[in-house]
Amino acid sequence: MSIDINMYSTNKQPTWCPGCGNFAIHVSLKKALMELNISPSQAFISFDIGCNGNGADTVNTYAFKGLHGRAIALATGAHIANRKYTVVADIGDGACFHEGIDHLINAIKSNYDMTILIHDNQNFALTTGQATVTTKQGKKMYALPEGKPERDIDINQLILSLQPTFFAKAYSGDPQQLTEIIKKGIEHKGCSVIQISQTCPTYNKECTPQWFNEHIIKLETLSQYNNSSLEDAQKLAKEMAQTGKIYTGIIHQHSNTPTFYDRLESRKDIQSELVDEVQEYDITQLLKYCN
Repeated sequence: MSIDINMYSTNKQPTWCPGCGNFAIHVSLKKALMELNISPSQAFISFDIGCNGNGADTVNTYAFKGLHGRAIALATGAHIANRKYTVVADIGDGACFHEGIDHLINAIKSNYDMTILIHDNQNFALTTGQATVTTKQGKKMYALPEGKPERDIDINQLILSLQPTFFAKAYSGDPQQLTEIIKKGIEHKGCSVIQISQTCPTYNKECTPQWFNEHIIKLETLSQYNNSSLEDAQKLAKEMAQTGKIYTGIIHQHSNTPTFYDRLESRKDIQSELVDEVQEYDITQLLKYCN
């Protein structure tokens, strides 16, 4: 069956601010699924609370909107229950690097076969622009008129320290590259983490499209870079931290780490999915011992 991008759209209108990067991210996700010929009935996308989560209403697929920071946990459960589905976790930087950081760490460590899209606008936009982990120290924010006091955390180095099998960075202002990165993330067998820098014209006015154009460098312009080398990726992360530049593309990828499911000895040679094994059991005899 030929997949049309409109098959992934509902009649709901998005509620994002004009110029928000979420528009391009969600179009890129739909386009990636379409170009991979994945029908809406073959995909599961989990969302959480946040501006990105409002996209759950606009995507015509199996979509689940959970609690703040729990999109990765939802995606993990869906993937383990039924691996026939293409599973995507759609989460913001506030949710992912605050309440959801444990889920991100364990998803990478376990190497679940799913894709994680991190919408990074450097603030909690839905609650009017409070600082997140990716907000730079000293940046003035709502409720922090003197600037964010906490030190910065190098998210790139944090993720790379977990030895991810797929880690990429992208930009909402380049939907063509973003679409290709999402496609490669979905095709990768393992946990694909894609951090997407995005515009937020309401609460992060400093990071304009012009600012991004001055700071973004595509990895394809680095002829000597080897994304299969973790050492090269860590050097690149160090450079980004020192210079403020953002390299977009696949930072690191390797395919020699088994997925979580492949490591389960109890599931060896079992062809059915867990969801197929759910059934009713007669526990009458068991209940006799409960009195």
